[in-house]
Amino acid sequence: MAAAAMIASALERSGHRSVLASIAWERYIYDPVPGPVRLDEVVNPLRRGDYCVVVTGDSYALRGGRVVVPQAVNASRALNRPVYVVDMYSGVEGYVRALREIASVEGVDCIIGVDVGGDSLASGSEEELWSPLADWVGLAAVARLGGVLAVHSPGSDGELSQSYVISRIDKVAVRGGLLGVAAMSDLDAEVLERVLSYVNSEASRVSLLAYRGFRGYFSLRRGSRLVEVTLLSTLTFYLKAPVVLELVEPAQRILHTHSLEEVRGILNSMGIYTELDLEEDLAKLGVKPEELTGELLVSVRERGRARLTRK
Repeated sequence: MAAAAMIASALERSGHRSVLASIAWERYIYDPVPGPVRLDEVVNPLRRGDYCVVVTGDSYALRGGRVVVPQAVNASRALNRPVYVVDMYSGVEGYVRALREIASVEGVDCIIGVDVGGDSLASGSEEELWSPLADWVGLAAVARLGGVLAVHSPGSDGELSQSYVISRIDKVAVRGGLLGVAAMSDLDAEVLERVLSYVNSEASRVSLLAYRGFRGYFSLRRGSRLVEVTLLSTLTFYLKAPVVLELVEPAQRILHTHSLEEVRGILNSMGIYTELDLEEDLAKLGVKPEELTGELLVSVRERGRARLTRK
């Protein structure tokens, strides 16, 4: 969300109008109820649609008897503007309908999906891939609408390595799918820093660290992952989403799904353990957010992947 806000601000400085939209899937330490926020769990929305809601700084969600403030709400507070939240529970089909609804209401000409780190480029066989489900749903939806995938700060979410993401981007470029590359400016860094004072995003913070001169390795997700921070962490690669889709079989397989469970089932059948599986396994163990450690995350994930492999 933070990087998307930065990119939107840059587009606006170039004379374009932008509309911000996001999913609302919070990390387990903020929301221990497995899965993304449901639209009917959002309180005080500015407007409700069939597949999306509009949130402001006064919005929040009620989940499992507790108040959860989605990062989209925090972004709205930081920017003082409304943000759309897209439904995840209706699969790629619902995501597409949400984007079409937003495009119709707002008069949108181009849809840009922002992926911080580049997990949406994964093939699905990568050992270090932790949370591909949401990324592939987003890629599939944006590709169906002929949109653009903006990969910001390759490798910055601590899953796929920076060099591997660059190699996947290169495969897209060879196929004619590279539209351009943009580097962060001082104005971009200022916007990102302001948004990050409201929004909790370790991955987006990596690009700000890189711009400010940090080099080396940065630990995130309670120490469960390490990120290499280089000059490349400040770049955004703009790719043709339909071309990216040609390289990502899991996203192709979920292209016409109608529910989150259907998406998860297809990915599990391919041997892919998802972030939804991880959250459900943590909840089944009764792990409280304050008890979560990097070692525990790694242990639960490895047991879950082994269980999936046996099946």
